[in-house]
Amino acid sequence: MNSSGPMGPSAESAAALGAARAAENAARRSALSLPAWYPAVHGLLLAVAMTGFGLASAQPRWQGWILAAALLCAGAFLVVTWRVQRTTGVAPWFARRQRGTAWHAWILPAIPFAAGLAGALLYGGAGAFTGFGVVAGAVSWMQAGRARVAAREAS
Repeated sequence: MNSSGPMGPSAESAAALGAARAAENAARRSALSLPAWYPAVHGLLLAVAMTGFGLASAQPRWQGWILAAALLCAGAFLVVTWRVQRTTGVAPWFARRQRGTAWHAWILPAIPFAAGLAGALLYGGAGAFTGFGVVAGAVSWMQAGRARVAAREAS
């Protein structure tokens, strides 16, 4: 016979389990609160900013205006990213990865750099920024959209 009493969880372990469940539910709710407009706006702002930096050197007549627009888009990109992540509490690109998909974690981010390298070889600095910007914007849009869909399916 065991004289230590009932074999239930202690008060501390029950509180820890409750806190863990609350944190998991909060993370799930915050991932669901990712706005529907976020993937498109995030991707387009990144693409326009980087493309603008590239095209500014190729268009000397409009260079000031193009750089101003690119800086405005880059700033808006950073503000939108910060506000959405601060509001939701979850950075979509740092989500846990499923086992067996580790190569996706390296291949997908490498694609914009490859596009930038190809653009640099063909058109110089303007091509590098333009190639990187357009492809990075598309990848960002795709990843944010995929994270939003995955969060909705997990709920």
